Amino acid sequence: MRTGAQNLETVRRVTRAALIAAVVSAMGTAAASAADGAAKPPATASSIDNADDLLTRGAYAQAADVYASLASDTRLAERATLGLARCRLATGQYRRAIEELSKSATPSTPARLVLLAKLHNRVGEYDDTLRFAKKAIELDAGHAAARRVLAETLELLGRRDEALTAYRWFDEQLVVGGELRRDAAWLTDMAVGYVRFSRLSRTDLVRRTEFALAELLQPAYERIDRGYLPARIAAADLLRERFNNDETDGSVSDYAAALRINEHLPEAHVGLGEIALTHWNFEKVERRVEIALEVNPRFAPALHLSAKNLILQRRYKQAQQTCDRVLDTNPNDVIALSLAAAACACRYDSDGVEHYTKRIAAINPRCATLHRVMADAYSGIRQYEDAEREYLRAISIDPTDANARTELGMMYMQWGRETRARDALDAAWVLDSFNERTQFTLELLEQLEKMDRVETKHAIVKFDALRDPGLGTLVGNYLDEIYDAVTGDFDTKLEEKTIIEFFPTMRAFAVRITGKPWIHTVGACTGRVIALASPRDAAHSVRYNIADVIKHEFTHTVTLAATQNRIPHWFTEGLAVFQEDSDRSFAWMELLSDTVRRDRLFTLESIDWGFIRPRRPNDRQLAYAQSEWMCEYIVQRFGYDMINTMLMELRKKKTQSDLFRDRLGISPEDFDRDFRLWARERVREWGYDPAPPDDVETLRVRVGADKENASLLGRLALAELEEGNIVRAIPAARRALELNENQREALQTLGTVLSAFARQSGDPAERRSYDAEARPLLERLARVDAEGWTAPKLLAEIALRGDRLDDATRWFERLQSRCPADPVSWRGLAGILLQRRQYDRALPQLVELARLDQSDPEVPVQIADIHRKAGRFHEARYWYRRANFIDPFDTHTHRALGELAKRAGDARAALSEFTLLTRLEPQRAEFFELAALAARDAGDNDAALAFARQAVRLDPNSPARSLIP
Repeated sequence: MRTGAQNLETVRRVTRAALIAAVVSAMGTAAASAADGAAKPPATASSIDNADDLLTRGAYAQAADVYASLASDTRLAERATLGLARCRLATGQYRRAIEELSKSATPSTPARLVLLAKLHNRVGEYDDTLRFAKKAIELDAGHAAARRVLAETLELLGRRDEALTAYRWFDEQLVVGGELRRDAAWLTDMAVGYVRFSRLSRTDLVRRTEFALAELLQPAYERIDRGYLPARIAAADLLRERFNNDETDGSVSDYAAALRINEHLPEAHVGLGEIALTHWNFEKVERRVEIALEVNPRFAPALHLSAKNLILQRRYKQAQQTCDRVLDTNPNDVIALSLAAAACACRYDSDGVEHYTKRIAAINPRCATLHRVMADAYSGIRQYEDAEREYLRAISIDPTDANARTELGMMYMQWGRETRARDALDAAWVLDSFNERTQFTLELLEQLEKMDRVETKHAIVKFDALRDPGLGTLVGNYLDEIYDAVTGDFDTKLEEKTIIEFFPTMRAFAVRITGKPWIHTVGACTGRVIALASPRDAAHSVRYNIADVIKHEFTHTVTLAATQNRIPHWFTEGLAVFQEDSDRSFAWMELLSDTVRRDRLFTLESIDWGFIRPRRPNDRQLAYAQSEWMCEYIVQRFGYDMINTMLMELRKKKTQSDLFRDRLGISPEDFDRDFRLWARERVREWGYDPAPPDDVETLRVRVGADKENASLLGRLALAELEEGNIVRAIPAARRALELNENQREALQTLGTVLSAFARQSGDPAERRSYDAEARPLLERLARVDAEGWTAPKLLAEIALRGDRLDDATRWFERLQSRCPADPVSWRGLAGILLQRRQYDRALPQLVELARLDQSDPEVPVQIADIHRKAGRFHEARYWYRRANFIDPFDTHTHRALGELAKRAGDARAALSEFTLLTRLEPQRAEFFELAALAARDAGDNDAALAFARQAVRLDPNSPARSLIP
């Protein structure tokens, strides 16, 4: 057997020989034939086998050289010519391949005609595609590839009945045609044609798909020809279309297997890119597209994928430009034309939509692809009525497309039309029960139907009452409380009740929002529907304040309704944050200040990408923070009424650029510039220096030239620390302090690093050692930088670790005067005062801490406990309820609320709280005793008896026995 190295050397010899022959021939000398004869080895079957192997492995240029050198040999000419054309096809040289195949003197064969048909298809010459496919069938009636090209082209052109007739041949061959051929290519084409016929004719699609995968494609690539990659790709594509993308036994594994043979296979890279797109992994999509286009710059599926990726990111102009690249090669590419139309639709460019739809109609007057692509785009921007119209058109044209019905059902879910969603998804399941996306969503619908339901004046809350008792009433009543304020702020009344759904797991929540179980967040709004992960499940990752989240998401509901879902992402997020009761957090102030210093604020054009496609770890948080900041700036500069003016204009389909120019009287670019200037002033007001940070590389050079300059060394130390280069920061700081013990930046750097080491150390002795070294440095920093807050913050921390509470108090008070927005001082002082049982002095610290940090339920509980002990029962109830929104399942809070209600003579409220306790901890006899007594006081004797009996069952000595006759 010839080795890989020997094969490669053969290729080199043959290529070199062809080059010598061409040069000598051009010289026209008598030595030509001698040189040719001496240099060129005789053509052999092994050499063309080597070329086939190179083609299979993706060495297209090398394979083309070998095929070209063999094309003049009459014994191998046809095979070499076809091999060369396949190389051209793989690398996007469609016109050149057509020309070379057309001018060949050898008689046409079915294989040559099919290849010509495929090439003409790539450039949009569909009449020629059909002509060549039919000629191939005339020569060989059993040629599966020719029949597949014919059927697929007829379907593309909208000639559905003719296409179905053409596909029927595949069914007849497999059902009554006898034994299968041991030919990988034939089996592959048969599998694709057979499944397509099954779908279009609605004939047992699931079983037939399984048959095609197991009995046709798998034998083709596993037993007959392991190198026949089209079989692998066909299997992978079939699985991917049905969202079966498992990495070990799904489409991903098949694409990966193909790439192990040919890492330059565009079809496999595009398939993996399509899967990445369902995960919203935009970077991976781009990488797969890039690899595919490096092989074939004209590969339409790669450019289609790129355009879909851009539309999902709302980069519509770039998507249209990408479609134009496809149309340069194939002006009749209906997918590219459909994507271009969708990009125009998302920009409210009706002229553009009309232009592309007319072009599509000239190719296929009943193009389901157009309407399906348009529907997906409209659904993505929450234009639900438009999306519904387009999905229904796509389904009417192609009633066999299960995916269109699935996406329609998903869109109905987001729209809050769950009955319609069930009908669409059931219909999709009947057509194709192989589809995992349909399965996920149907399972979710079943879960929704089993949920408990609380309906209030303005809300419908769905939740699991056994798992999350009391949640529905809490949330429904709260939405009713805030309804008038939020809708009034935006002058928008809602026509329907808002649906709020709590899901027990993040997986179920993600399926509810996207139809995919792998996309995670805490809450989301799709218009009328607000979906949230259960506070129990979210507590395992990030605890959230239910009141804040509901108000945030309900603001989305209102602003989306006000604009008919046409509001830019940044604007609805900014307004939602603006509506929250909490002030801007200290963490956001630091993030925004650092962003201003580094000149990294988003522009109006780029800010939505911070939500959709963050490039830095903090980009998503920055997008939220800056969006709210921009809303604040608009209100401050143009007045609050401008917000509602902008919402009204967006409802009229005005673009963001036109909106800013026409209503704010400023271009987006000028807005960005003015906002940056305003932001710098706000940073100064907060006490930060907006000056850009020192450049590390520049400082390194300057220090190298002036090694005794303490100021430069200190600045370098701080710059290294800000870049995360602690190993470099420490020696620079120490050297600066050797030259000047009071060098500010060096003191700050070394004090910060040593404090961090102490904080992270698990060894008490080591921790004391770090603190002992850091303390005098920070005390000097406190004298040198009297207005700064780094020193008091770290010195208070050190004092607490050393149990020196008086010192900690002094430094916390200094920090509070320098930086009141930092919750550390309020928390620290509150903790010290509580430890000393100085509750009245601790109270204002706790109240301010609750304002600064609304995610810690312990703070409002501590405030409530203090008020309760002091007899301020009304204030205590208020703070317990505040705590309830952070941890709605805390028994201490509900017991306290019940006892306070009982004290106030509100027996019904007391009964409600104590009943909730019995659901939270059904094994506690004490809670049933409390409920029994409250029921008796409320005059509900039946409930009192039931609670009392359960209390006695749990504890035979329960005092509740006295309530049992």
